Amino acid sequence: MKFAVIGHPIDHSLSPIMHNANFKALGRDDTYEALNIPPKHFHLIKEIISEKQLDGFNITIPHKESIIPYLDEIDTHASKIGAINTVKIQDGKWTGYNTDGIGYVKGLKRVYPDLEHAKILLLGAGGASKGLAAALSEIANKPLTVANRTMKRFDTWDLEVEQYTLKEAEANLEQFDIVINTTPAGMNHNQDVVISLDQLAPDTLVSDIVYIPEKTPILALAEAKGNSIYNGLDMFVNQGAESFKIWSGAEADIEVMKSTVIEQLKRRN
Repeated sequence: MKFAVIGHPIDHSLSPIMHNANFKALGRDDTYEALNIPPKHFHLIKEIISEKQLDGFNITIPHKESIIPYLDEIDTHASKIGAINTVKIQDGKWTGYNTDGIGYVKGLKRVYPDLEHAKILLLGAGGASKGLAAALSEIANKPLTVANRTMKRFDTWDLEVEQYTLKEAEANLEQFDIVINTTPAGMNHNQDVVISLDQLAPDTLVSDIVYIPEKTPILALAEAKGNSIYNGLDMFVNQGAESFKIWSGAEADIEVMKSTVIEQLKRRN
């Protein structure tokens, strides 16, 4: 079977290395590659995937919502979110799923077991945020709060959340137990921090769904203040394992996947 991840930019992704390590560990001859598809070329997605003869693919920034019109069917969970990170192709039919949320929550629960009582703030209202919000809303203290630069972004949300501007999030930061950055701020060597952490409470866990770099600017700033931090490594590994299960019906070797990613991150440092 043949798989890929599509996004823009995509050269930073460790998905191919992680998935190919899993295939090898399981004795499979599947393949997985990265495909850089700029937004201006996204209308060619059907042709690109068909030419590659893929059996499925992952979707990352900025295509998680753009892919929806090209799907034949959407999983119920993904439909509620309105964002897709996994597509299964079977008999020519494209079915969309979202494994981001479950992947993140599985990892977060290990570092913050009392999720049921946590008051959570999500920074950003894009596709990744929707996936996390949907999964967290099934467990965490309601309502979740989501902050974004523009309120228009919430027009595509069906989930019941408390909507904040970034300024409102800054002013009320001390009330949250967990703050999660889902925006691209801090990726690809940019030093942006989406909000000020001046009002951050001492016991608040600060998280970022990015795993490259290991400590994004917001995590480094929170750590310097003495707060606990949690990056997106577990989410990345877990969502990949869930995608593999959707494509193949088999369980992934999560330990091999995670150790492979960690080893690659060490080599890049």
